[in-house]
Amino acid sequence: MEIGDWRATRDLNDLYQEIRELGLETKLAELEAFGFTVIEDALDAPLCESLRDAVVAEAERRLARKLDVENETVHEGYKLIPYLLFKDPVFEAALLNPKPLALITYLLGKSCVLSSMTSHFKGPNGGEIPLHSDSANGMPPTGLSPVSHVANCNYALTDYTREGGALAIVPGSHRFFRQPTRHEIRLEPDRANRDAVAIEVPAGAAVVWHGNTWHGSFPRDATPGLRINLAMYFCRQHIQPQEAYKANVAPDVLERHGKDSRFATLMGSRSFYGWADEGPDLNGLGGPAGRSWHA
Repeated sequence: MEIGDWRATRDLNDLYQEIRELGLETKLAELEAFGFTVIEDALDAPLCESLRDAVVAEAERRLARKLDVENETVHEGYKLIPYLLFKDPVFEAALLNPKPLALITYLLGKSCVLSSMTSHFKGPNGGEIPLHSDSANGMPPTGLSPVSHVANCNYALTDYTREGGALAIVPGSHRFFRQPTRHEIRLEPDRANRDAVAIEVPAGAAVVWHGNTWHGSFPRDATPGLRINLAMYFCRQHIQPQEAYKANVAPDVLERHGKDSRFATLMGSRSFYGWADEGPDLNGLGGPAGRSWHA
């Protein structure tokens, strides 16, 4: 059908048209039905390689040793590499990638902000990350909202396989409106939740999911090498981000994108929260003067 300039869906009209032009209508249907979707071609090969190299470079800096993506044996287990956005400009390209960002915007609105950009860096014998819902962070353990207050985009920067420690998701769990119980969280082989599926995708794919969706990662076996991702976690403006972008984004970075850009919004720079004696500035995207603040 032709999408009109309908007042009742003022913010959604243009966004849905963008989703249609990007060829994402089927992905949107999957996201609604199952709580997640996979964009197989989210990253082209050069961008995927650049992101992987940038993550590895930061991991090597923090671990103070060289790493071998294909044949690593010394670095075992799981390591979180946080606060990646400002480490290399290539991470800005990942953040503003049109296809994943369009689906994140559908879930959270045009005023959403980036909460964190991290890598879950897993070597041989890396353990599981138990199933959980991010919506329950700081919220009641039951009665979660059907509206997504947070959402995820997870880029596979190496191939995902179950034995290699792939992302795990329970399809449809966004409609359970609760956290998994202690009997439902496990992904270890002898007691894995039977409803959890391994997201086995090639490097360059992006997985986007609703904040309620149960997810984690399977243990990695002893095979040499590394499983590397780039996890982008987003939230609505009323939720405190995990990483401090608004206070720390460099002026030249904001200037490069523009003070009224989507990048500035994702940094929280256009939110009116955090005022002092001057009171709130209601003229930006974050306030009542901007129509998309409540999308």
